[in-house]
Amino acid sequence: MDINDQSRERRDVLKPGQNDPILQSLEQYWQTLRNAPHLPARTEIAPSKIDRALPYAFILQRVAPGTCRFRVAGQRLHDLLKMDARGMPLTTLFHPDARAQVQQLLEEAFTGPAIVSIPLSSPGSMLRPTLTGAMLLLPLRDRENKATRMLGALVTDQDGGTRPRRFVIPAGARIRHEPIGIQLA
Repeated sequence: MDINDQSRERRDVLKPGQNDPILQSLEQYWQTLRNAPHLPARTEIAPSKIDRALPYAFILQRVAPGTCRFRVAGQRLHDLLKMDARGMPLTTLFHPDARAQVQQLLEEAFTGPAIVSIPLSSPGSMLRPTLTGAMLLLPLRDRENKATRMLGALVTDQDGGTRPRRFVIPAGARIRHEPIGIQLA
C-alpha cells in the first residue's frame, strides 16, 4: 500500500465528524473534566493533556448571541486562514452563505449547552482540490457558571494549500447536536 492509498483509505474511514482520532481524543479529555452538574471550566483546560490536538484546537469566547471570537487558535487554523485567527470571529472560516447556519449552531451550543460536531467542505477549483473536514464544539463555563467559552477543533482531510480556505456545511449533512442536560446560571 503506497502513501496515496493510505491517504485515500483514511478519508474513507474518517468521514467528517465521525471517528477522527483528534476529535475523539479532545472530546474524551473534555468528558474527563466534566462533573455531573457542571461543564468544564476554561481554567481547567491543560494544553499538555491535549498536545496531539493542539494544532487543530481553539478556544472561542461568546461576545453576543450567535457571535464568538477566537481567544486561542492552533497552527492549523492559521494555515487555513493564512493569518492569525486570534480575535477574529469564528464565521471568518465560513462562506457568507453558511454564516447564518453556523451562528444558529453556535447559539444552540452555548445556550443548550450542547456538544456540536459539524461536517465541513471547502469547494475546490481548477488549482486546488475540494477540502473536507469537521469541527467539534465543546462548551466551557466561566466564573459565573455560564457557558461563555467553547473548546473546539477543526480537522481537515488534507493541507489547505496556499490560499485562504472558507467552508460550507454540505447540503444534507448530518450535524451532531447533543444537549448536555445541564442547567446553567
